[in-house]
Amino acid sequence: MLRRRTDLALEINEIKTGEGKNKGITLAEETINGFHITTVTISPEGETEAGKPAGKYITVDVGRIWEADRNRFETAAKAISNLLDRLVPTLPPDGGCYLTAGLGNESITSDAIGPKVVKKLLVTRHIKQSNPELFRNAGFGSSAAITPGVLGQTGMESTDVVLCTNKNCSAHCIIAVDSLASRRLSRLATTIQLSDTGITPGSGVYNTRAGLTKDTSGVPVVAIGVPTVVDAATLACDLLEEAGNGSVSDEISEKLLSGSGKTMFITPKEGDVISDKLSRLIADAINLTVHKNLTLGEMQEYTS
Repeated sequence: MLRRRTDLALEINEIKTGEGKNKGITLAEETINGFHITTVTISPEGETEAGKPAGKYITVDVGRIWEADRNRFETAAKAISNLLDRLVPTLPPDGGCYLTAGLGNESITSDAIGPKVVKKLLVTRHIKQSNPELFRNAGFGSSAAITPGVLGQTGMESTDVVLCTNKNCSAHCIIAVDSLASRRLSRLATTIQLSDTGITPGSGVYNTRAGLTKDTSGVPVVAIGVPTVVDAATLACDLLEEAGNGSVSDEISEKLLSGSGKTMFITPKEGDVISDKLSRLIADAINLTVHKNLTLGEMQEYTS
């Protein structure tokens, strides 16, 4: 049977049914600063069932955070930063940096979050090299960033661009930010997924490219993704289930998921606002993780 399109490990876990449910997949829940957190851990034996690499996937329910007041927004950024701290390795004292890759196409609203995050980051690797004293006195962490674009814009795979950049900046860890696909309208732009398994650019819209992972880069790759689209076929299945208060038959699901709806994607009408606000949220979280000696207010003075 065809699977419904989703990049969220939480949703893959939800749609498992029948004998062997959740084999090799564990789920834990917690609350941080009022935000509900779900951690899905996939073991090697669970990879086939999950259809995802073994590793840890953390989903944060931030709700309609783009409508929240400043205090709530900053609290969310700190919660996401705390979760990011669990996944990224600590920089060695003798060097290295965090390299953030903003994946996606800024010309397409639903795919623009990655590139917009990079514009809001406090990048400091060049300061460390040119003025070490200023770097130390300011309390900076070492960070670099790149927006690799997409194949249609550059003629190069985004992963290849990131890997070449990594060779030159000797990053200790890559943080990849991208847009994702969800199977539920309610999760569009209201959840953020962090994982330690890397990412495959374009996979959310059936445009899969080379993976950006520890195996391909030689360093840990932590992915941060925001679901911004749902494909029409998956949405139709869910709406039918809601209307009928039960599961859709295999025959109907098969027809929907194999039809033209799988190449059509739906995104929220507030896309521009969502893109701007969530890119700021993720950038703030990354900045807090990288520059631990600075407050959020101090960092925003450099990046606003």
